[in-house]
Amino acid sequence: MKRKWLSALLCASMVAALAAGCGSDAGGGSDSGSGSGETKSESSDGKTTLTFWCHENEPWVKSYKEMAKKFEDANPDYKVEVQDYPFKVYNDKIQTALTSSTAGPDIVAVWGGTAPSFIESDALAEVPEDMVKELEEDYLAPTLGIYQKEGKYYGVPMEFNLEYGGMIVNKKLFGDTPYPKTWEDLRKISGEVSKKNGDIVEMKGFEMMDTDSLICNYLAMLLQQGGQYLKDDGSIDFATPEGVKAMEEILDMYNNGECDLENLTAGEYCYNDVYQDKGYMASVGSWAIGEGSGSYDLTYGEDYEYVPVPQYGEQMAFASETGWGIIIPENGANKEAAWEFVKFFSEPENLVQHNIACNQLPPRKSLLDSEEYKEAMPNVAFLLDILPSGQWMGPYNTSDMREIFNQMFIDLCQSDSPDVEGALKDASAQITEGCQISYSMK
Repeated sequence: MKRKWLSALLCASMVAALAAGCGSDAGGGSDSGSGSGETKSESSDGKTTLTFWCHENEPWVKSYKEMAKKFEDANPDYKVEVQDYPFKVYNDKIQTALTSSTAGPDIVAVWGGTAPSFIESDALAEVPEDMVKELEEDYLAPTLGIYQKEGKYYGVPMEFNLEYGGMIVNKKLFGDTPYPKTWEDLRKISGEVSKKNGDIVEMKGFEMMDTDSLICNYLAMLLQQGGQYLKDDGSIDFATPEGVKAMEEILDMYNNGECDLENLTAGEYCYNDVYQDKGYMASVGSWAIGEGSGSYDLTYGEDYEYVPVPQYGEQMAFASETGWGIIIPENGANKEAAWEFVKFFSEPENLVQHNIACNQLPPRKSLLDSEEYKEAMPNVAFLLDILPSGQWMGPYNTSDMREIFNQMFIDLCQSDSPDVEGALKDASAQITEGCQISYSMK
């Protein structure tokens, strides 16, 4: 689930000078590891201390600390220290710690989009075989994609990252009008309610033109026609009949005055228009639900709601990035104990509590029918039904991939005679050449 601060991070260079001093703060003392030759970090009371790094995010840090306490209660010989850092310096700290000659953190929470730089450096511990069996049997494919290298796994997913499938709707603007159930209904309503004054769209219908939503909706529209953009050799080809048709449909929304490029060019999210009574519908991940009450002081169920985006093609399909997960540094002092914590955290009854606390979608198939989750998260429960229909977006730096794709779309919108197929071919070649991850997944 992406956030504005996350997108900013992925597009900005990191400040390396702030990465100093990122060794473990665990207490001193040493002991032999359980047959592994590791050096254990011990607290003053003799317990093995595990240092868990994460980024600053109040509900997430609270959940991590609660899970640490739960693990300690079940394992009295261990102590888990949760340390959080500002996101703008977090990844530099991780990189510095991984390449240090001394032990750093034992456990690290990491965003899937930044994981490749850590994985390709061979600085991560391989996921134990017993956990690999669980990953391959019970985790949904998009959650695993980025954590694989040459047939091995170097991270354990903690969520299913989804930027397609749901939309924020302005309940006040809709009034007694039913929300659209089909794509045809969506386009009809979108066209009827939108209002344009010259080049300015004063009231927007259905919006999906921002840095996250545009490519995710486009790929879903392509795939739902039975098409595919990932070729067998790992390259990308958007310029298929299905890809051209999907792009022409999105361009028609723009040309019809149902939406504009304002959010895409400004790096903002379309859902803000809906919350500000300037738009009827905006495609976005479920994480944006809380923005309505938190940032705009609106009431869910009265001012706005979160409902399914009508399916474009005959079959449900979409592409998703790998989201948040946990990695274990190879140079960690307590690798075996760290994996014990990850196993504990990943148990369905524990993981579901974390997903609820952090407003995440669960990564495990066994949690798709969780009554606990559905009862706690009724506004997003409909998304659980479509998760098995997702595919991994592919072995690409998706931040760079988005930048190329979004600029292509802006150029098409601003062209007097757009060549859709040619633009898709050029974007496909640029992404294939410049954005592929350097290591093999198989």
